Parts: sequence; C-alpha cells; structure tokens
Amino acid sequence: LSGVRNVVLCASCKGGVGKSTTSVNLAYSLHAQGHKVGILDVDIYGPSLPTMVTPTRPFNPAEDIVGNAISPVDGDGVKLMSMGYINPFDNFVLRGAKVSPLVQQLITTTQWGDLDYLIIDMPPGTGDIHLTLAQMDGLRIDAAVIVTTPQRLSFVDVVKGVEMFDKVGIPSVAVVENMAYLEANSATESEHSNSDEMAAFAAKYSLPAEGVEELRQLMGAKQFVFGQGHRQRLLDMWGIVNSFSVPIDPTVARQGDSGVPFVKAFPRSSAAAIYAKLAEAVVSEVRKLKEKADNTPKLIYDPSAKEFVINSQQRISAVDLRRMCRSPANNPNAIPATLAPVDWVPLGRYAVSIQWNDGHQSLMPYRAFVDGYES
Repeated sequence: LSGVRNVVLCASCKGGVGKSTTSVNLAYSLHAQGHKVGILDVDIYGPSLPTMVTPTRPFNPAEDIVGNAISPVDGDGVKLMSMGYINPFDNFVLRGAKVSPLVQQLITTTQWGDLDYLIIDMPPGTGDIHLTLAQMDGLRIDAAVIVTTPQRLSFVDVVKGVEMFDKVGIPSVAVVENMAYLEANSATESEHSNSDEMAAFAAKYSLPAEGVEELRQLMGAKQFVFGQGHRQRLLDMWGIVNSFSVPIDPTVARQGDSGVPFVKAFPRSSAAAIYAKLAEAVVSEVRKLKEKADNTPKLIYDPSAKEFVINSQQRISAVDLRRMCRSPANNPNAIPATLAPVDWVPLGRYAVSIQWNDGHQSLMPYRAFVDGYES
C-alpha cells in the first residue's frame, strides 16, 4: 500500500442497496477524470466485482501469484482485486475469525503500485471486516461514502453506519441514495427515449399542442416510488452536504451484470453525470481533509464554566451543545446536570466527534453550532 495515496470505503449497512454498483462507477468516474484507481472487493462471502467488471485477461495464479505477492487484474486501466477473481468456483463458508485474516492478507499482499485512489467495496453491515480495516496497521482510511435507498428501513442502517465510522475516526464525506426516483425521460443515451412514441400517440388522437406539452410534462415528472428519501435529515444530523440521488434506470442494473461499468458504456447519460459529480466531491473532500485548513473551528472546554469555547470567541454550554445532537440515541430532555465531555476529535472540516461522560457519543456538524461557519 506504500504507493496508494488515498483510500476510500464504499459502504452500506443494508444489503441490496447498490453499494457495489456505486463502488465500480465511482472508481471508473475517478479514472475518467485522470486519476490512477484501484478497486478492492472485500466481500468474501458474496464478491460482486467479478460480475460487474470483466478484466482484460482472467486471473492466472501461475503468473499473478509470486511468493506472497498478488498482482491485481486490469480492467481497462483500473486495477481490480477480489476473492472472486482468485477463486471463481468455490463458495467461502467461513466463520468471522477466519474471514478477517483473509481480508488482511488480500489487502497487504496485493501489489497495487502507484494509485491516487483505492476504492474498497465493503460487505453489508457493521461487522468484523469493517473493524478489521479500521484498526489495521499500515492501512490509513481517508474517508467513507455511504450508500442507501429512500426507504426509512435503509436510513436506519445508514445511521448505524455513520455512527460506526464516527467511532473509529473515519469521516463520511458523501451519501449516495440509489433508486431515488423513476423518471420516464431519464434516457440512457437515446435507448429509452419515448419521443417518437409520444408523437405517434399525439397524432393518433389528434392532441392539440398544449395537450402534447402537458403529456410530455406528465411523462417527465419524477415518480418517488420509495418515498422522498432522507437527504435533508442527513444534512441536519451530520452536516453531510454531498448527497446524490441516482434514479431508477434499468440500464444501470443490466450493465452491472454485463462486465462493463455503466459509466464506461454510457458516459454521456444523466446517471453518469451524477457519478462524475460524486467523484469530484470525493476528490474535493479528501483533499480538504488532508489540507487541515485553518478555518477548521478550534474547540476548547472550560470546565469551570461547563462551556465550550469556539475560536476563542463563541461560548456554548455542554448541555446546550448536547441538546443539538440529532442522534436517535440522544434524548435532549434527559441530559444529566453533571454532563461533561471526555474527549473530542475533529472529523475533517465538517464535524467534531464528542465523547461524553454519560457514555453517549455525538457527531456534531460545525454548521449546527459554530456561528458563521460554512462547510
């Protein structure tokens, strides 16, 4: 990993929300923007990468394993590694204690060479593999991208994921909401364009021009099949400003099974433009995290006054700050009078993680309590 400059996890705590689709299209969007990129699939039980990306040539143990070193396969300029490439035939039926060493071996023995970004496609949940990577010597994880869907059930698990990464000091820099809406005119290139069919329908029933336009607007309106989603709640709770809604597009699903990433097959589509914006946001946020810009708020605690002092000017009591915590585990009406912070750790430029003496941990976006702060 010595040549890998940035490591980004792509995670979800709910299976089936499009995490691997996001990982692959994020990686290839970064590659299209001129970055050297690799993808590591650490889902040992159900690896998705071999289905989603067909390498230039298959993995060959005789050539690609030399001693303890494993060479990643190539997928049109992106380096790829997954247990599904190494052993595409066997099912891995393993206990958790066996999986973690296997993941460590996969990470440390793969010869990534010179990379700007290594995207790690995580398994669902908040289990052994997540903690193994977060606590692994020699692996510095710079950021996480959280993947979800609009349903409340998925959002509940997003809360768990963000709070888990908060506990291990990994900032969540973006949220991708898959299957956010259905849009009849969200054509992939021209494949799904229904302009001809609409014109034929209008001619068949002699619709006036205003009727045709009204029909076009009705057909083009977004249909929120699974609800409006929770992007605003994510902003309010944690200050995650980079949130992206990806529409339901059958072509995205088909490309996931084809071996060719969607953004490579349809680079000018509306969904590809969303993945490109996600890639730009990841690059920007990781850069900001590493710059440690001077405008990051400075917090000092004054125990005599039971107040935080912010940037040597603003003051806010520990109790008032705790009441602003939007975590579902926090009860703002049951805060102990003896409340005090035990520790606090900045998470980049967007938030601070505070450990309280009653056992609760708050992830507080600066925009929620710092006067005049702009993320």
